[in-house]
Amino acid sequence: MKKELGLNPWLTIWVKPRKTIRAIIDSDVNHGLIFLSAIYGFQYLLQVAQFLSTGRDTSLWITLSLALVLSIPMGYLLFNAGSFFLFLLGKLIKGKGSFKEVRAATFWSTVPMIVSVAMWIILLITHGNSLFVVGYERGLTQVGMGVNIVTAIIQLVVAVWAFIIFLHALGEVQGFSAWMALLNTVLSGIAMSVLLFLVCWGVSALTHMS
Repeated sequence: MKKELGLNPWLTIWVKPRKTIRAIIDSDVNHGLIFLSAIYGFQYLLQVAQFLSTGRDTSLWITLSLALVLSIPMGYLLFNAGSFFLFLLGKLIKGKGSFKEVRAATFWSTVPMIVSVAMWIILLITHGNSLFVVGYERGLTQVGMGVNIVTAIIQLVVAVWAFIIFLHALGEVQGFSAWMALLNTVLSGIAMSVLLFLVCWGVSALTHMS
């Protein structure tokens, strides 16, 4: 039988990540997964659209519609892929968490990204579709540049705080200190980088062979 949470995780995760993630795991390890997948996936897809400079050939509404439609599957995929490596590499340093517990720590640490999405909305209102054109910053007015600077600072602070939350939440489910959770994260990052390199190398090799 599932236990009651006994707290509001959307608020307590900011200052009590260990207590919050423990309560979530004891209650429902999948609690909030779909909503946070949507939030994380949406802001990630906006970053991809900006990187690809989709604003040159695609309308703003198409970009936003695609980001909204694909947000849940994209966020879900990213959470599962990242958690898989954290879980797998965590076992090498005696991590105790199950895959779903590690995944819960991963997606609940992205709660601060809600603020990041709010910053994206402000940028969209300010810049429109030009936001998704590489180099748009060169033509900004002082007001536009000011908005960018303020939102960038807020997003940086949010990202740092989200990472701190993540280390403590991961540490809780793995039975680690925050420093050991950082080691778990570094090992996972190295493994993902190596795999990505091998995949890219393999694709490149096959392309040249054909």
